[in-house]
Amino acid sequence: MRLFLLLWLLIDSASAGIAEAKQPYPFSVTVERIGNGQNLIARNSGPAPVSVRLTLSGTDNVVASQPLPVHAVVRPNSEMVLLQIRPADPARSLRFSSQSAYNLGNFRAEHDPHALYRLPFADGGSFVISQAADGPLTTHSAADSEYAVDFTLPENTPIVAARDGTVIETESANRYGGRDRVLAQMANYVRILHADETVATYAHLAPDGVTVAPGQRVAAGTLIGYSGATGYTSGPHLHFVVQKPLPTAAGFAMRSLPLHFYVGNPPYVFEPRTRQRVTADYSAPGTPPPLVNEKRAIQAR
Repeated sequence: MRLFLLLWLLIDSASAGIAEAKQPYPFSVTVERIGNGQNLIARNSGPAPVSVRLTLSGTDNVVASQPLPVHAVVRPNSEMVLLQIRPADPARSLRFSSQSAYNLGNFRAEHDPHALYRLPFADGGSFVISQAADGPLTTHSAADSEYAVDFTLPENTPIVAARDGTVIETESANRYGGRDRVLAQMANYVRILHADETVATYAHLAPDGVTVAPGQRVAAGTLIGYSGATGYTSGPHLHFVVQKPLPTAAGFAMRSLPLHFYVGNPPYVFEPRTRQRVTADYSAPGTPPPLVNEKRAIQAR
């Protein structure tokens, strides 16, 4: 059944003219000869800081300018010499191969403890949190989603930025969603970089449901897209998470971070909890969001 579903998705996507592969983020590591040595240079032509890990293997007659592996952050629209190597014996040639891995974001970022997030949907919207860190956790069991928040809401609900930042990556070409894990990488999304260089992801957006572009600055409350049910999901909802990359033995893995929302003016600040009904009201004084007992509050993940 899974194979049939995958073939159907590929064939139908091709017929709809959306089978083109997403363009990779404009980041590369290249080797350039400098005298009798080599420089390994990272080039970042995009709007996000990039965390990169570089190592060498198969080395012969090599002296490196610093210990390996190299971990570095390459600033947006810049380049950096990650490593310089030279022959230990100048009379002999050197030999090596390089391996690099990278993630968008700054692995040295520190989440601002005073940062507050408005609700990520338009003013007047009132929806239930179907999954948060207080549990029960059904799909948020890994480190990259431990503190993620799911809001159950109808498709095509206006989604807004929860915090000021810069759009660094978007995807809107995906058309399908469901409970088959073959769809796990087929969610539409917007990713926004904050001032503290943490990154927020707004996922499961509608087909063609993104209204912003990489490099665009957005203020909290700015429309960034429309909710949907693309990717691995049991129904329409918004998956919202704030993350930073952390080094691993092979490269980097994203780690989710705890956060606080606020409502009202003056604001009421709160940690998201499962089954809270939260209302985007920023004109009246903020009050604690109530808990609800509706069964449907925990259906969409």
